[in-house]
Amino acid sequence: MSDTDTRKFDVILWGGTSFVGKLTAEFLYQRHGADGDLKWAIGGRNEERLTAFRDSLGPDADQIPLVIGDAQDEDFLVRLVGYTKVVLTTVGPYSLYGRKLVAACAAAGTDYCDLTGEIPFIQDMIDEHTEMAHQTGARILHCCGVDSIPSDAGVWFLNKYAIDTYGEPLSKVTNEARSFKGAFSGGTVASLGEVWNQVSKSKETRKTVLNAYSLCPDGMREGVKQPNLNAVKKSPASDRWLAPFIMASINSKVVHATNAMRGYPYGKDFTYGEHFGVKNIFQAQAIGAGMAAGFVGYANPLTRPLVKGALPSPGEGPTRKQQEEGEFTFMLFGETASGRKLIGKVTGDRDPGYGSTSKMIGEVAACLAQDVPSRNEVPGGVMTVGASIVDHLIPRLIEHSGLTFEIVEG
Repeated sequence: MSDTDTRKFDVILWGGTSFVGKLTAEFLYQRHGADGDLKWAIGGRNEERLTAFRDSLGPDADQIPLVIGDAQDEDFLVRLVGYTKVVLTTVGPYSLYGRKLVAACAAAGTDYCDLTGEIPFIQDMIDEHTEMAHQTGARILHCCGVDSIPSDAGVWFLNKYAIDTYGEPLSKVTNEARSFKGAFSGGTVASLGEVWNQVSKSKETRKTVLNAYSLCPDGMREGVKQPNLNAVKKSPASDRWLAPFIMASINSKVVHATNAMRGYPYGKDFTYGEHFGVKNIFQAQAIGAGMAAGFVGYANPLTRPLVKGALPSPGEGPTRKQQEEGEFTFMLFGETASGRKLIGKVTGDRDPGYGSTSKMIGEVAACLAQDVPSRNEVPGGVMTVGASIVDHLIPRLIEHSGLTFEIVEG
């Protein structure tokens, strides 16, 4: 196991001039200052752009160190991950730009967190680096933003309450997104496009994307039939109609991965569904039709340029006003095997994909560096947040990231 206690930095934010990278740097500066309790640096390729952005953060921001280099240069990566306890990266698509960085962190015993929702990439990292990360103590955490912390930590929170209150775990959860006010950035569009490119070229990749258990450890990638995430139907738990939710595919896989990695605290027959919960069938059908049209438009080479042209380019994203006016609410309806029911609620106070996500991943990185340094408590591996630091993270998210976790009925 690598000794990280003597490393120069607690956290290096890699990709500090990306859209969400800038937001994350702003959050870290507001939370920890330039020379506070968290020793952090900003990294990237372009020194001039990094310097200009860093200096714009505040009057003493020029004290924040910069780390300049190319993340495709393996010699540089060895030095980069050797400087720090944690690498926080916002540079996607991760399947194109993240593979060497994950490998370097796993080999060096350096903790890692990212914002990827790229299912094939995550499965590759689990298969390729779990054994090495376990040996070195590196905690490799994917999906550390709105996909998939609210869903993953929300189910964990609800299940813990069920066990404490009823003495039994949940057997099923239906998660209804009641509001999700935000906008795409160009980086998210690029990541979605890269996943689609891989799916269109490979039947095996398509199977990975469609398998509810594809992010579970190798050998644990099958189980009971899960709810159809693309169906329009009446909610079994509320008075709402359920419509497809664009993030359900990744979020549901992360929830099942947490269950498997934890040794099935929700049970091997656990089912999880995630949808938009809307007021009537016409809204549900309109959402479903809109999503289907978007996927068909992107899949067709003739219409793909039109779809891409209507979406933001890399580096673009929601305005500051849109971020501040954004918010999200998830309602989680849980039921135990004996029929006991309870309802949980998870909310966020900013645009979910950027204003809120930047705060979430900032707290994940600080949590890894400051709260869970012991590899005995959280051993190395390629894991979900729910399978690793969730009990330490939820209080941080409530206090510093504008999230709430509560039981509203049960």
